[in-house]
Amino acid sequence: MDPSQAAQIKPYAPWLIIAGVFVLFILLRVTRRELRARVDEIGYRLIGSRGLFIWFWMNAPGVMVHELSHALVVLLFWPWGFRLTNVTLFRIKQVQPRGRNSRSMRSGGRQPLQLGEVQYSRAEGRIMTYVGDGLSGTAPLFGGIVMFSFLYWVATGYNIWDFHLQFLRPGWPWWTLLFAPYLILTVTSELWPSRQDWRGARYFVIGVIIAAALIFILLWLFKLLVFNDATLQTTSSIASHIDFALLVLLAIDFVFFLVAELLARAVRR
Repeated sequence: MDPSQAAQIKPYAPWLIIAGVFVLFILLRVTRRELRARVDEIGYRLIGSRGLFIWFWMNAPGVMVHELSHALVVLLFWPWGFRLTNVTLFRIKQVQPRGRNSRSMRSGGRQPLQLGEVQYSRAEGRIMTYVGDGLSGTAPLFGGIVMFSFLYWVATGYNIWDFHLQFLRPGWPWWTLLFAPYLILTVTSELWPSRQDWRGARYFVIGVIIAAALIFILLWLFKLLVFNDATLQTTSSIASHIDFALLVLLAIDFVFFLVAELLARAVRR
């Protein structure tokens, strides 16, 4: 790049890095959707309607992480009356309604099929009930991020939040790349809480957003939080690490999408 152009872009670089988080996230959603479409097409052409379940079976490890994240938080809230009643790690079945005094959390996105489920009971009307519902509902998001970070270290020997020029740490076994990318794909495919998860966590999430907004406003009013170049640079630094993680996921998606596209073209013939 021409030095003069680089100098012109430099003042806007932090904003571009922050915007990159949203752009890359949208691109990741698109690539994951297109990858699933190719897998569904391959399955349907090979074994008919049963082939539409292939995507679900592919994501079995991710579903397990999703449901175990729910279950772990429920167990942590045992002192406040939370009790696990059923844990299903992976089973495709029709969604069943639940009673008013119990809660269930499941993965599976938009389809009317239930891939995994955690059912639990708890007391009504307590503050810790809403906290427990909220944390258990959003647990797959945090559990998935932790597992993604761990699998990236298994694959490369590096921390996902650190920038590095080498793809593999010197002396790190290459064979981890044979399985870790697939596990990363499945874990991140099931990382996002389902609609029912968000519904159960809505009061807690709304409360956290309101509390965070009030704290943010108070810090600004008392001049403990100042919007200056240092704040922008710190935010940009955090965003750059998120950008790197999203780029890793996009690279994995591209490889799997390329393989799926080639297979889809082969079965079309």
